[in-house]
Amino acid sequence: MQSKLLVLREAELITGCSDYSAQRTNAERSKNQLRTNQEILSRNQWEAKQPIGAWFTSEHHKAFYSWDCQAQQEEFHVSEAENKREELQQQQQGTPWQAEILKESTERDGVSNGSSVIMAALYQSTDSSSPNKFLALKDVREVKEETTLDERLFLLACEKGDYYMVKKLLEENSSEELNINSVDVLGRNAITISIENENLDILQLLLNYGCQSTDALLVAIDSEVVGAVDILLNHQPKWRTRPTIVKLMERIQNPEYSTTMDVAPVILAAHRNNYEILTMLLKQDVSLPKPHAVGCECTLCTAKNKKDSLRHSRFRLDIYRCLASPALIMLTEEDPILRAFELSADLKELSLVEVEFRNDYEELAQKCKTFAKDLLAQARNSRELEVILNHQSSDEPVDKRGLLEERMNLSRLKLAIKYNQKEFVSQSNCQQFLNTVWFGQMAGYRRKHTCKKILIVLTVGIFWPVLSVCYLLAPKSQVGRIIHTPFMKFIIHGASYFTFLLLLNLYSLVYNEDKKNTMGPALERIDFLLIMWLIGMVWSDVKRLWYDGLEDFLEESRNQLSFVMNSLYLATFALKVVAHNKFHSIAERKDWDAFHPTLVAEGLFAFGNVLSYLRLFFMYTTSSILGPLQISMGQMLQDFGKFLGMFLLVLFSFTIGLTQLYDKGYTTNEQKDCVGIFCEQQSNDAFHSFTGTCYALFWYIFSLAHVALFVTRFSFSEELQSFVGALIVGTYNVVVVIVLTKLLVAMLHKSFQLIANHEDKEWKFARAKLWLSYFDDKCTLPPPFNIVPSPKTICYLFNSISKWICSHTTTGRVKRQNSLKEWKSLRQKRDENYQKVMCCLVHRYLTSMRQKMQSTDQATVENLNELRQDLSKFRNEMRDLLGFRTSKYAMFYPRN
Repeated sequence: MQSKLLVLREAELITGCSDYSAQRTNAERSKNQLRTNQEILSRNQWEAKQPIGAWFTSEHHKAFYSWDCQAQQEEFHVSEAENKREELQQQQQGTPWQAEILKESTERDGVSNGSSVIMAALYQSTDSSSPNKFLALKDVREVKEETTLDERLFLLACEKGDYYMVKKLLEENSSEELNINSVDVLGRNAITISIENENLDILQLLLNYGCQSTDALLVAIDSEVVGAVDILLNHQPKWRTRPTIVKLMERIQNPEYSTTMDVAPVILAAHRNNYEILTMLLKQDVSLPKPHAVGCECTLCTAKNKKDSLRHSRFRLDIYRCLASPALIMLTEEDPILRAFELSADLKELSLVEVEFRNDYEELAQKCKTFAKDLLAQARNSRELEVILNHQSSDEPVDKRGLLEERMNLSRLKLAIKYNQKEFVSQSNCQQFLNTVWFGQMAGYRRKHTCKKILIVLTVGIFWPVLSVCYLLAPKSQVGRIIHTPFMKFIIHGASYFTFLLLLNLYSLVYNEDKKNTMGPALERIDFLLIMWLIGMVWSDVKRLWYDGLEDFLEESRNQLSFVMNSLYLATFALKVVAHNKFHSIAERKDWDAFHPTLVAEGLFAFGNVLSYLRLFFMYTTSSILGPLQISMGQMLQDFGKFLGMFLLVLFSFTIGLTQLYDKGYTTNEQKDCVGIFCEQQSNDAFHSFTGTCYALFWYIFSLAHVALFVTRFSFSEELQSFVGALIVGTYNVVVVIVLTKLLVAMLHKSFQLIANHEDKEWKFARAKLWLSYFDDKCTLPPPFNIVPSPKTICYLFNSISKWICSHTTTGRVKRQNSLKEWKSLRQKRDENYQKVMCCLVHRYLTSMRQKMQSTDQATVENLNELRQDLSKFRNEMRDLLGFRTSKYAMFYPRN
């Protein structure tokens, strides 16, 4: 122990001697430095009295800068030593004399390596069991080449915007000792630094002196420096006849770039949604690779997927992010609204296929929908809205008669509904235009008192047959034009449907009261009335199916319900005719078979009655109060369908288990009138068949099947089977009654909350879909008047036949060519008007976006950056003009 203490004391003495020599050396160095500073200060005072520029020599500047750098380094070491001393004071461990040794070692500057090793050994030997309190840090990344003093000055001058210093350094670089392509610790070269700080004059100077950068254009686009992009694209190198536009515009594969590995300037500019930069890039004849479908099996896609599937998927996402840019759509598409519709549909489909990037694709799809809505919001009058909403693309079928008659077809609005563009349809301008078309000549109805509104609706509802006859006889009269209004058509069709429901009630509750136990005649007078209404409703559905197509027809839940309802009623009357013709000999109901046609017809008729009344839910859509509730109910039914898939699997699994357990050796000696849960006295007979078990477990959810514990018992000798049966029933109770039902409640609550959060948008979209079905003139009259050929239909038929006959004559061919020319001229004129309106909308959209940017903090930051650049440039110019720059190395002043 004493030998150890002697060794430690000896080490302390050695350390003290070395520290004393180091202190003496530092004191002498400080005295020399002070003397040098005084000489430089006196010389500067003398030079200030001399003429400007007489004393500007690089040797003095270098000396001045070297002293400045050393002073800053010493100041840094002193601050570091003070921090280290404070940490050690808080974390002192061991004996007091050891802490004193460590404290003195941190205060001394320039400690030798030998003394540091001895101190480290002394410190570690005090407590070897305690863990280290400091973590050794080491730079394991690639060490870049050290830059020289002039290169650091060159990069700093580019960052500060000192044009004259950069120019002087480039002019003095005759021996090429200065590497103008050097990079700082962040890997930035002079061009990158100039672009990031928006020093465009320095950027032009660097390009003239041949400074190179592979990703300069990408940096300029990423920083959204429009002037830098313009300089790079229009730069003409002295040693080349053709600018390096091709090299700048090609796709760069840089693994260190932050955005993506495969990036092209136009893709990056579209990602930034910069309209000005994209305008410059598109003048260079750029192109984008067309994205292939997810399941594409071409040679290129197969090779890319095999090489790197993640890179291929990310590149497809980048391409679609580029195509979904509003700035790119406005610049490259003649019909931006249609392109936004198509892109949103493609992106929505991709989100369902590539579930790994679902959120990204859904975000892009929502971006396209918002862009189309914002573009429509720039319309200023009804004429512009009419041009936009009635425009037809070249791929859509054209209504030549409607084009010649300038009819309101609302093709673009129908297309928006087809693509599920809820934001576009629910936009305020679009809804106001729809209201105008909906009421038509009944525009004053909205301003009337509520009592007058109710009186008008009741009057039309009572006299709807008279109004229908008036339109049938004189469709072009004043009354006929009022009836042709979509609002009046809706009231008349509703009144006709209510009359149909009244006939159903009369047939079900009154007319057959005395004929329940007999077959009766096949069809009676009320049956013929119902059949007339059914034929009218079927004819209306057939016309819609013909004009809209099968896919669009089945997309509407209202059409699906109408199709099922009409099918049930037609099957009902067909079965009644069959029963009267083939089973007329059995008159009494008690002698009928369980599947007698009349009984089956009554069951189908009951289902038809239920669906008939449920169809009234779609009329609720026009109400702002009941409409959102009806939409929420529809969404809940969809979620219940998803839940049903899980519930049926659970029900089937427990049904199989219980049936397998209880159907062993089951025999019945007595005939029963009931089976399973339908018996008043319950037993485990309910589980002896698959159907009975399924009934019992289903109604058990609603507490209607009282399956008590004793029901699961066998005889006393089979306690194990009884326990298994009770366990299965109990598990079913936990899984279904407790878990799944609560899950269903949570799903329905989520669906309702989702609709409630977007209540206005969902309701306006659903109402627009209902309104559009009454805008055309295909189904003006309600059932049963729509099955009667009207004079208008006869005239159209006669004109079609006469045109077909005249088309085979010379005069008819000439007339047809003239009508085609007239139609083409009108189509061309309508397209030109659309392009004019679209140009106005695009310019207004850009103006509004610029105003939004100016009102945000981004504009404030940009203004501050511009002010900082102007002040820095003005300061440097004044320094060089007045000769205040004492040295070119004086650039290394603190940033703040």
